[in-house]
Amino acid sequence: MKSTLCLVLALPLIAVAAPARHGPDASPAGPRSNCPVGAECPISTVTPAAPTTLAASELLFAIEEERMAHDLYAVAAARWSLRVFENIVHSEAQHASALERLASASGIEVPAAVAGSYRTADLQQLHDSLLELVNESDTAALRAGALIEETDIADLRRTRATATDAGTLAVLDNLESASNRHLAAFVQNLKARGIDYTPQVLTPEDFDAVLGAAGQGRGGQCGLAGAACGRGAGRRSFGAGGPRSCQMSCQTEGDVSGSGAGGIRNRGGR
Repeated sequence: MKSTLCLVLALPLIAVAAPARHGPDASPAGPRSNCPVGAECPISTVTPAAPTTLAASELLFAIEEERMAHDLYAVAAARWSLRVFENIVHSEAQHASALERLASASGIEVPAAVAGSYRTADLQQLHDSLLELVNESDTAALRAGALIEETDIADLRRTRATATDAGTLAVLDNLESASNRHLAAFVQNLKARGIDYTPQVLTPEDFDAVLGAAGQGRGGQCGLAGAACGRGAGRRSFGAGGPRSCQMSCQTEGDVSGSGAGGIRNRGGR
C-alpha cells in the first residue's frame, strides 16, 4: 500500500502540460458530427441462474471498490459541479448494484454501504489519499478519477481471471467497458484543460488500447471528445490491468462534451 500512496501523492506532478484548448468543460476541436451525445450503456441486470464462481472475498472486494469510486465521485460532483462526475457517479452506483446481485444469487452477505468507510484497509487508505486530491482542485479531482478507473480496469481483469461462469463474466465485462469509457472521459476533460494524462497503473500499450476501445485513442477519431464503450478486467490495484461491449456513440458518460502493472490487491496486498 505504501507504493500505492506514493503514487497517489506523486500524481499531480506527472501530468504534462499540453497546448491550451477551450474552456474548462469544452471539448477539443474534432469531428463533432461523428460524436452525438449518447446514453449510458446499460449494465446487464440479468441475475445469473447459477451462483458466481468468484470467491466471496473477491466479490466483496470488487463491491467495496465500486462503492469507493462512487463515494469519491459524489464528493467531486458536489464540490466542482463538473458534468463528468455528475454522470459517472450514477454509473458507479449501478456497477455496485450489479455485483451485489451476483452476491445475492450466491447467498453471499454484503455489508451495508457507509460512504467513505470500507472494511478493506487498502481501499480505505486509497480513498483517504484520493479524497485529498479530489478536494484540492478540479484538475486534481480529474486526475484522481483517471487513476481510479485505471486501477479498476486492472483489478477487474485480475478478478475476471478467477471466474468461470458466464453470468459473472458478463457482468465483469460490462463493468470493464464502463471503466474504459470513464477513463477516456477523464483523460478528455484533462486534455481540454491543457493537461496530458500519463498512465499510472496500466502499461502505455494497455492505456492506448483502452482509449482506442472507447473510440478515442490518444487523439482518436472523436478527438478525445467522448467515449464509446469499453472497460478492462482485473482487480483494482495499481498496476496492469479485458473488455466489455455495448452499443454507444463516441460521446457519452458526461465527458467534456466526455506504467506499470498492478492494482490495489497487487500492491500491498490481499
